[in-house]
Amino acid sequence: MKAIYADWHTLYPNGGNGKEFPYLLEKILANSKYNKLLTTRRSAESKLNPMWNNILDYGCGKGGTIRWLKDIIKVHIDGYDPGHPDYNVMPQKEWDLVYTADVLEHIEKEDLNETITSIQNMAFQNIHIIDLTSAKKHLPDGRNAHVTLLPIYDWQEILEAPGIHEIVDMRKWSVPDKNFNKRERLCCTTREVVRRKSA
Repeated sequence: MKAIYADWHTLYPNGGNGKEFPYLLEKILANSKYNKLLTTRRSAESKLNPMWNNILDYGCGKGGTIRWLKDIIKVHIDGYDPGHPDYNVMPQKEWDLVYTADVLEHIEKEDLNETITSIQNMAFQNIHIIDLTSAKKHLPDGRNAHVTLLPIYDWQEILEAPGIHEIVDMRKWSVPDKNFNKRERLCCTTREVVRRKSA
């Protein structure tokens, strides 16, 4: 798949520029506000919502979403995209949050578990924005660029299948689209499963 997307970036030089995702911004701002309220009193709840000081955009394309967020808020965000030469080396550090934005639908269904497991192992919390609508573009082999289009509850099962994270927020987001009438996305926040100690 990496080779296909390296070709895709060459074929579509204007693609992968990133988009503005209100859900992503909302969640990052809410995390910051919540943690500021906890500065005087630390609690068990703060462990469930740690401050997001280091964020990774997994599948960042040309880094457009990173630049959009950094123009609005002061936050450290790195990017990784195996199909783009500017971001094809994974930064070696620890992450508070890893997000994917219009990424998972580009991954073959049989590779999703491995990819999601890897992402969930990188950070205590993840945000996923998944396009549920066909892409306007096609891969060099002729397939639609969104190779995995699934209903919302199939995505829910896939995101929780590794048993590492649980979904704590899930919404559908629809926007007008001139090609498809409307474009629908699943917006989902997951965090590491908090296991109760047995007595």
